[in-house]
Amino acid sequence: MYAYTLIIYSLSAVLHKCALLQFIFYQEPLIFSPKRQVSNLFASSKGTVMHAGVQVAPPLLSVVGRFQSRRIGRGASSKAERSAVVRCAISSQSIDTKMYGPTVLVVGGGRVGTYVACKFKSAGTTSDVVLKGSPASRGVSDMQVFVDTMCADASVTFVRDYKQHVHKTFDFIFISVKTYDLPNVKKELDQFKITGAITILVHNGIVAPLFENSVRVVIPQSYDFVEETIDGEVGQKIKKINIHVKNEEKPWVMPDTSEAKKVELLLKQSGILGQADPTFPYGLVRKFFINGVANLLSIVGDCNCDGLLLNHRERMELLYAEFMAVLKAPHADAFAMLPPDFHEIVFTGLASYGQHFPSTKMDFDAGRALEIDSLNGYVVGQAKAQGIQCPENEKLVEEVKLLVKERDDAKKIA
Repeated sequence: MYAYTLIIYSLSAVLHKCALLQFIFYQEPLIFSPKRQVSNLFASSKGTVMHAGVQVAPPLLSVVGRFQSRRIGRGASSKAERSAVVRCAISSQSIDTKMYGPTVLVVGGGRVGTYVACKFKSAGTTSDVVLKGSPASRGVSDMQVFVDTMCADASVTFVRDYKQHVHKTFDFIFISVKTYDLPNVKKELDQFKITGAITILVHNGIVAPLFENSVRVVIPQSYDFVEETIDGEVGQKIKKINIHVKNEEKPWVMPDTSEAKKVELLLKQSGILGQADPTFPYGLVRKFFINGVANLLSIVGDCNCDGLLLNHRERMELLYAEFMAVLKAPHADAFAMLPPDFHEIVFTGLASYGQHFPSTKMDFDAGRALEIDSLNGYVVGQAKAQGIQCPENEKLVEEVKLLVKERDDAKKIA
């Protein structure tokens, strides 16, 4: 009886942590699926039942309530969903109960990937959080020291390959890589038989979908690593690495779907503003317009966002006009939502970045590959498909490709 009392007390202490998974996978009243690990407490396995592959002893079922009439996971439609059922583990060393939240794989060890991985883990609403960086063959970026520090502080597992995660199913796979890398990510996940119930995609530009059960997320702002000094014990000053928003913190926007609502709850429970919004198509196009008039042009103009608005406004206006003509048909749902002051919204949004450089400009300066085909290259492709002329976008794409070639040729000579 004493053992049952401790179990009930421990379960009640972690009940609040289950709200996330309760909604994410079933949207119905909370039910635990404790994992039977304490053989001394429940020596007899006679009459045990299975809940999503977890063995539970009958006495515990009567304590938690309603287990005998309901079988968690029986109604789940896939193995990935069943594996994401709330799991309670009773340690064989202690009667303390630990609640396991959803498992998350974050692909892309850049600013956004590191930010979300650490937020997910630090919030205490997830269990395993794995951050997958670039393969070792690509070398180590200048940002790696920041990534390593933040992962260590938040207890996030950082890896460069999937050798320790073969055949693993995650509840969420969060992908934040450049669009040209998406096919490689898909190939590598398939190679190691890694799957996820829901795949979250964060990237600039527009590309054809590659992942099943995916949710595209638009982030209205950008982030950067910062080194802060905080007060420690006995007056000591401690340096800490963090990530701050560059302009204004706004909700991450995604489509108004059942999968997106699960992502929205995951984000909110982790301290990230998120919104499954029926106006998502508009948000996607708005973000594309801001990136499209600025990112590649900043390479040609060799300037930040303030410099673009000051010295290249005329050319930006030409790009904007071609966007309006070319994208109206393929994105009719979004264009039906455009407000009368959309032009002002785009350029005011760009102005909010001030002296910051677009991410594509920073990639160029760092010698990395660029997202061209998903930005202005996407407009060129859509224009050709419709038989529409877009000379300004074509010119910009060719200019950037030439600059990339000159940059790479210079590196070979050096």
